[in-house]
Formats: sequence, structure tokens, C-alpha cells
Amino acid sequence: MTKEEAKALILKYNSGLCSDGERELVEDWYSQFAIDEASGLSESDFDQIGVEMWAGLPDEAKGNVGRSRTVKLWPRIAAAAAVLLVVGLGVFFYNYYTNTLRHHNAGQDLGLAGHDLNPGSNKAYLILSNGKRVSLTDAANGAIAKEAGVEITKTADGKVVYAPRHPDPSELRSKFSSGSRTGYSDVLNTIETPKGGQYQVRLPDGSKVWLNAASKLIYPVSFTGRGQREVTLSGEAYFEIAKDKSHPFHVKTLKQDVEVLGTHFNINSYADEPNIKTTLLEGSVKVNDAILRPGQQSVLAGGKIKVVPADLEEAVAWKNGLFRFENANLPTVMRQIARWYDVDIVYPAQMPAGTFTGEVYRNMTASKVLDGLGFTGVKFKIEGKKIIITH
Repeated sequence: MTKEEAKALILKYNSGLCSDGERELVEDWYSQFAIDEASGLSESDFDQIGVEMWAGLPDEAKGNVGRSRTVKLWPRIAAAAAVLLVVGLGVFFYNYYTNTLRHHNAGQDLGLAGHDLNPGSNKAYLILSNGKRVSLTDAANGAIAKEAGVEITKTADGKVVYAPRHPDPSELRSKFSSGSRTGYSDVLNTIETPKGGQYQVRLPDGSKVWLNAASKLIYPVSFTGRGQREVTLSGEAYFEIAKDKSHPFHVKTLKQDVEVLGTHFNINSYADEPNIKTTLLEGSVKVNDAILRPGQQSVLAGGKIKVVPADLEEAVAWKNGLFRFENANLPTVMRQIARWYDVDIVYPAQMPAGTFTGEVYRNMTASKVLDGLGFTGVKFKIEGKKIIITH
């Protein structure tokens, strides 16, 4: 069995879809190679385990391994979570948290569960054209405001929706008495998420935008009267743009302009990240002077753009409720955690080496995620709104 096949089998086990034979195989493997022993596994050890696991599978099950793409992490067990991490030379670690399995490292606990941090949630602020700031967390579902020929509504599932309406005559008189002849396209709204928040907005043209934590989107209340549709982003967002060939859609960030007609893409433009990444899932976009095709990513660093193959699952993991890392160093991992749990990170004088690869749900408390990362030997403690890396 290859490592990918072993991973697929364990994810299948996590999702509750294993046959009795497959489940017994995984549990037998786990009982033989306990967590506190797994850190000593070599590449050859892992390959041998894979061979033994594969040999024990019933024939009808072997054809199914590797086909499932589920990433659900053992929902059948209370407070369960799984983290797959690759460290250093690529040894795989599988760490399962249950009420009965022993901790992999008793010294790692450090009271994490007693000083825990809840994950982020649907939290955002809507800033109207008159400067009024509306907490979408506290606002009741239903109509929030009416302006510029649009009704703004909050839905029960964490969305802000803009829908055209017929403006009152008084609005029209006020609008045009001010000397404007461009309709409502110069009326801007802003939606911003704090650390530990996320939100979704459906723009007046039907385009959908998902905002990650600590992000801001500025956009017109109406695109009518504009030659092109234009929004401004800071932070990270995933876009599904409504097609309109006669009105190109532009997403402007501090250092780049993304032009699209109708497409799905993600932009990561946080100020504390070393570069700006635009990842295309569907359609075609132009990033400054670079053309992206589906499956490609532009990386803007030092004023220069490089187009590279994209890890699509990693780029949009946050939108799908996951942390996903691919050979990420510790600061890269901790920046995501800091934004999602609204904390400051305190690093040691000497940064721990190694990289992280794996995925875990973002709806877990910080202690669960940190305990998983701690399986690599990095140690953490939580003090108030700080996560302190102690080794």
C-alpha cells in the first residue's frame, strides 16, 4: 500500500465508511503502533506497515481504497480530531484524540484545555454609505438597510445579500439634486471581518464573495452606470463571479489588479504574508499582466509575478472549513491560527525547524489544533489571548 492509499483508508475510517474488515485493520494497526512509538518510524517502517495493512484488506475493499475524497475527521467520536503531519524528511504521523486513547506526550498538555480558545465564526461589520457601522453578528435576520435602489438583507446562514428594489421618489430627488448623473454606482459599502470572523456577501450583480478572517471588501451598492464592476480587497476572499462579458469584474488589492469575466478564484493578500497569491479554480483571469488558467496560481513578490501550478485544495481549504498545510513552516501555520483564533503568537529565540503538511477542521478549539501540531515536538501554551511557543 502506498502512503496515499494508507491515508485514504484512514480518512475513510474517520468518515465511518469502512467495512468491518477495514475498520478492524486500521484499529489493529493503531494498537500495534501506538502514538508515542510512531515518532520513531522510518520510511521503511511506514512502508512495511502499509504492506501489512494492504495484505489484510478483503479483495472487494481494495478496489475502493483511494477513491474517497472525504476529509471528515472521525465525527462518530465525541471531541475527536485528526491531524496528519509531515515533518522533516517526510515521516507520516497519525494522531487521534478520543476520550479513551492516551495522550501522545504527557508533557505537551501544559493546561491547554484549561486555557482554551474557541474557533472563529460568522462575524463581520457592514459599513453603509453614510458611515453607519452595523454589527452583522448582532443584527437580526432580515432587512438591514435600504439605500441606492437596493435592499440589504442578512440571512440566517451568515450571508449579506444585495437585491435591487424600486427606490423611493425622495431618494431619487436627493440623489440627482446633488448633481450626480451616474446613478448609484458611486455609493459604496464595506464589509469587514475581524480576527476570528468570516462572512459571505452576495453582490448586486449576483457575484458571491466569501471573506476570511481579518479581511475587508469595498464595493458599490449598484454596478449600474459603471463600465466595469470593481471591488477592493484587503485580506483573503474567495470569489464566484457572475458572468457579464460587457462589464469585466476587477478585484483591486494594494499591489495588483485581477480582471475577470466570470470565474472562481481565491486571493490571499494579507499584509503580514510575504507575497500575494491568486489561485484560479475555474475560468480565466488576468493578474496585472499575467494570464491564469484553471489550476494555476500567481505569486506576487518583490513587484514581480510568477505563475506556478496551484494546490487548489490548500488555497480554498479555509472556505471549506479546514486548515490545510503543504510543507508549511511554523510562522506560516501560526499566522493562520492567529487570525482564526484572534490571538498573538510569541515565538522562542530559536525558531523550531521542520515543515508541516496536513489538514484539520477549523471548528475545533485551539488546544486541539495545537496538541496536533505538538505531535511534531513543537510545544505550546495558551495564556489569555496569546499562544506561546516554548520549544
